[in-house]
Amino acid sequence: MKFLNYHAYSFLLFMFLISVLLVSGCAKATLNVLSPAEINTSKIKTVAVGNFEIGSIILKYKTERNGLWQTHPVLHSEAQKKSISRSVRARVINLLTATPYFKVIFSDEFEKLENDAALQRLVSVRGYKTKNVDAVINGKLWLEIERTDGVDLSKESLEYFRPPRSRNSIGLNLTVDQVVWWPYKSTSGTLGLEMKMTRLLPTEVVATTFETRTYSQRIGGRSEESFRKISKNFTSVLSSTKKSKANSIESSEDVLPSFEQMIADMALSIASGFVRRVAVTEKVVSYPIAEGSLPNSKILIEAGAYDLAIDKLQQVTAENPDPNDLYNLGLCFEAIGDYGLAQTTYREAWQSDPENLLFAQGLGRIERLRREHPQLQRQIGSR
Repeated sequence: MKFLNYHAYSFLLFMFLISVLLVSGCAKATLNVLSPAEINTSKIKTVAVGNFEIGSIILKYKTERNGLWQTHPVLHSEAQKKSISRSVRARVINLLTATPYFKVIFSDEFEKLENDAALQRLVSVRGYKTKNVDAVINGKLWLEIERTDGVDLSKESLEYFRPPRSRNSIGLNLTVDQVVWWPYKSTSGTLGLEMKMTRLLPTEVVATTFETRTYSQRIGGRSEESFRKISKNFTSVLSSTKKSKANSIESSEDVLPSFEQMIADMALSIASGFVRRVAVTEKVVSYPIAEGSLPNSKILIEAGAYDLAIDKLQQVTAENPDPNDLYNLGLCFEAIGDYGLAQTTYREAWQSDPENLLFAQGLGRIERLRREHPQLQRQIGSR
């Protein structure tokens, strides 16, 4: 009975792995990769996040009516500006807390400072000390957002079929030229964000950066798809005077993001790059699995069973060193962090087929990881 139960379990496990492979389509291996900080911050273990000063905020609406454009500037209150500043600060804190490299100290002491000049004055005072904070991250932002509400006009040739009016008549295929209104809404924005890390003792600006991000989205307006929709619904002369859903922007499933979401997305993109400069970060990557001679190994790799796949592939490559199997073996070694064996097997696969881009990418990637590894180990060891 135990024998049967074991084989039944093995069969069910195998069928599950098969279903995973079929559903996923192109087979890939998913790996968690640690990357070292670009800047040496090994002596900084605790950080506080200060204020993000508002340089300028420009928000305007543009509307078009009867061919005339009007621009309406939108004024922000101090409370709204502080809300935007806190939103950007929150994104930075979320990124830092998700990275175990630093311990984030939640302190109002630095958030209350109006700008970077106030922070520099504070830390430059002789004898200044603060508990448990090695460095402070703060910044300054400039924001410009524009919302547009307009109409595209176009002359369209709409074809329709007029059914017969009596038994003795025939239907007609007619073409009508008509001016069509295509309402649209759009939004675009640019965020400039300066970020700075200042070590408190001794006082030193460790890292600083200024980057910009842009965002643009438009919904509605004329497109080939919307023209086909309105042409399809145009079935009679009378229907040309009716409002088609394809004309109505309100019927669109697309929604323009809120100002807050736009700002958060752009700030997150810039802050992510800054955190990668100053902290050890982890990311999830996916790499293709080669079509080797051992189908089961492909299933095991995709399911994350790397040790089992290594056993299978080592047996196969010992008898028949197929380059695809060698690449997959290198991928398994890379996944478990054995970069030396990964480099050896990747090189064997590439030497067997130097024109294979997949093999070249694997070899180049593992060589970079091996170069970064000593630095990564030192940074992790400093904790």
